[in-house]
Amino acid sequence: MTLPLWCNGSVFHKFGFRKTAALLSSGILVSLSACGAEASAQSTSEGSIVINVKDWTAAGSGCRARMNKSGDVSFEDNALVPASSSNVSMLKFRLPKYELNSPPENPSTSLTFARECALRVVAEPPNNFRIKSVAARTPIQYSKDAKAALKIQYMLRLDGEIIAHHLTEIEEGEAFRNREQQAILAGQRNAHENFAQANTCGGPQMLGFDYTFIAARSSPSDSANITLGDEKLLEFAVELEPCT
Repeated sequence: MTLPLWCNGSVFHKFGFRKTAALLSSGILVSLSACGAEASAQSTSEGSIVINVKDWTAAGSGCRARMNKSGDVSFEDNALVPASSSNVSMLKFRLPKYELNSPPENPSTSLTFARECALRVVAEPPNNFRIKSVAARTPIQYSKDAKAALKIQYMLRLDGEIIAHHLTEIEEGEAFRNREQQAILAGQRNAHENFAQANTCGGPQMLGFDYTFIAARSSPSDSANITLGDEKLLEFAVELEPCT
């Protein structure tokens, strides 16, 4: 299924979050069609309800940075989605150096290797609002030789709980170059029993996204590569609702 979910700046633009989450079946990997020129970042308008990013950090074997210390991850944007009837904030991060590459050919080098990156964001809704739904999008590109296998895993978190995840396993047998996909994970307030309990009104909450890239080769001459593609982008769509 191909869904124009992230076009016009909004993962919710066509379907709304609840229908989107149902279509995605909580963590399914979806390949999206091109959105065209209309897909562009929108600046926050006066009076809009936008979530406040209090702090963030990125750590792992493939990344390291934090809000007040430069590294190989950067926070790009925090904007309201103008085309949505809900209060949806888009949080954009760039990870230009996160990738998995085959180590140099060497008999002593391990045939199995991995790169991980965990991003954590302290997000604070305005007073009298709380997080209703969360989605994340990231583009990936990967290549491998016939005698290499890949595992690509994503986890979307809220307050430490995994609210969506996806694992792609690609076995040996086929060689390909620069295969592209868009990964979209979505979770909502009633999707996990602890989601609502942790969702205090106007209080800070921890958003998280975990990448794990693993390659296993038959010999040191086999190559494998996984990267975030041309955009090097991770986007969160955070939907807010008034507290009842």
